[in-house]
Amino acid sequence: MQKNLTKRSMICSAIYVAIHTTSAQAADELQQLDDVIVTATRSEISTADAPGSVTVISRQDIEQKNSDIIVDLVRSTPGVSIRGIGSGGRKSINIRGMESKHTLILIDGKRVPSSNDVIGPNTDYQYDWIPGDQIERIEIVRGPMSVLYGADALGGVINIITRKPNNKLSRSFKLNGYLANGDSSNDGNGHNIDLRISGGIKKNLQLSLNAQQSRRDSVDSQLKKGQSAIEGRKKQQASLTMNWQPKEQHNIKLDISTGQEDRWQDTATRKKKLYQSRYDIDRNQYSLGWKWIFGEKNASLRIYQSKVDINNHATNGVRATTPQALKDTTLEGNYAFPIGDKQFLTTGFEHRKEELNNARLKNGKDDITLNALYLQDEIDLTDNLLFTLGARLDDHSAFGQETSPRASLVWSANNKLTLKASYGHGFRAPNIKQASADYVFTLGKIKVTGNDKLKAETNNAFELGANYTKGKYSIDASIFDNRVKNLIELTGPITNRTYQNISKAHLKGIDLSSKVALTRNLDLKMSYQYLDAKDNDDNTLTHRPRHTISSGLAWDYKSWKLNLNAEYVSPQKIEHNRVTTDVPGYTLWNAGVGRQLNKHFKFTASLDNVSDVRLEDKSPAFLHEEYPRTLKLGLAGTF
Repeated sequence: MQKNLTKRSMICSAIYVAIHTTSAQAADELQQLDDVIVTATRSEISTADAPGSVTVISRQDIEQKNSDIIVDLVRSTPGVSIRGIGSGGRKSINIRGMESKHTLILIDGKRVPSSNDVIGPNTDYQYDWIPGDQIERIEIVRGPMSVLYGADALGGVINIITRKPNNKLSRSFKLNGYLANGDSSNDGNGHNIDLRISGGIKKNLQLSLNAQQSRRDSVDSQLKKGQSAIEGRKKQQASLTMNWQPKEQHNIKLDISTGQEDRWQDTATRKKKLYQSRYDIDRNQYSLGWKWIFGEKNASLRIYQSKVDINNHATNGVRATTPQALKDTTLEGNYAFPIGDKQFLTTGFEHRKEELNNARLKNGKDDITLNALYLQDEIDLTDNLLFTLGARLDDHSAFGQETSPRASLVWSANNKLTLKASYGHGFRAPNIKQASADYVFTLGKIKVTGNDKLKAETNNAFELGANYTKGKYSIDASIFDNRVKNLIELTGPITNRTYQNISKAHLKGIDLSSKVALTRNLDLKMSYQYLDAKDNDDNTLTHRPRHTISSGLAWDYKSWKLNLNAEYVSPQKIEHNRVTTDVPGYTLWNAGVGRQLNKHFKFTASLDNVSDVRLEDKSPAFLHEEYPRTLKLGLAGTF
């Protein structure tokens, strides 16, 4: 497919020009191309040609949502649902019903430690590594991506792409204030401050400095006196990015980021003793990488390390949880190149070491090592038919070897209709605690032990998709079928529980999304997911709504921008206090307005949760909560 290789060459050239220049011509060239993603194939490709289902959340979408929380930015996108995880109102991200531990979070392709399962099942620390103002776009790939990214990509990948520095010096800030509708001093008020300086030091050297400080008060529970429905948060973050082009076609990139977060909530022990639990969370990530782009060829080599340290403090004589420190070090490289005018090959390797310090482990620490090789071939069978075939071999110190294949067909039937079909195999290896026979955790009568006989969780996924675009109207539709086995869960009585491979799951459904320009200035977006999630005994799985619908209107006229959004979550089953309960559906409404005051300043105002939905009013079984009706006022400036 000469046409697709030509398109790929245009994309690579435009991206190279954008890295090295700031001219309006380069920006226009990028704008004229189709949406470009990197997550689906590890090299630049248009969304139309990407194997499988992808969604791109643009910088414009991020500014419209005006949130600093990754969960809020990705919710309401096709195939994504939110799940409560039972501590401080925390939420996790599910893709097509797969649990959050099965979704790999990346920042510029660098994996973020999966703290929600490695640190503990009630944590969501993997979502807060980067401020919303630092994000250029978010790429979401639904379906197994183990062929390119290995373990943890069982259900899909969310790749957060950061804003890049260029040669033109710019300074910007953003101030947000949150005024919540509450009946007490703890009602979710807060603020957020973002600062950014970016530009060229020399013609071939660009720097970007980013800083953020934010605070959001806790929200009191209306059902549990003296306890919090949503935990409070206070966060400080800073980052440095450096791009250096020592020679033409080459780029060396250094990334350093550090963050410190405090979380607190008023809660109670099993014996109803009230106390305050406070967590100190320290995050650090360091990365050094090299990339070379020459026409359709590109190569990269990168080493990076991510660290998260967790310390808990408890009042009223309650024992704090065990301190933990997780370190993930990765060396990776890949090379992508054409073979003739019909094939495009991507090959690479990964070496990763994960280390956990925890007093409950033997000698207080343990580690796992993973080595992997992968190969992907994109073959133009005809001018309109693209066949992608790939495989990855992982050698994991905890459970051995696993092969992950993937195959897809993309057929451009005409200039309006594209059809896709794909199969992918994904896996998730046991984490350090689960796979360690020496791990023992005790708290009161609770005892949990590890199991070195565990097998990896696996998913065989099938998908059919279609995209139809005509003029100002487009629609995407996908039918998916996920068959999961060897799910790792805790079994046995509460006094002696252990990790076991115990169950299978069958998750199938439909994703739909559409966009239409109603007028020159008015756009309508809608998405819908139908999910049928059953276990091996044909019982409906908990925490998975059958229907999720979102819609949004955006009006853009001269210096004004207005938006109205709604998200509906259907009734679902939730396991609460070891009892499965049916909970009702709910709808959230959000509205916002923004105005560009002049070339430097922009004012925004939004009202989140317009109808003031409180989930605990609907059912005490909900394991998360939404902030009460909140007025957000913002001022942004660029110089």
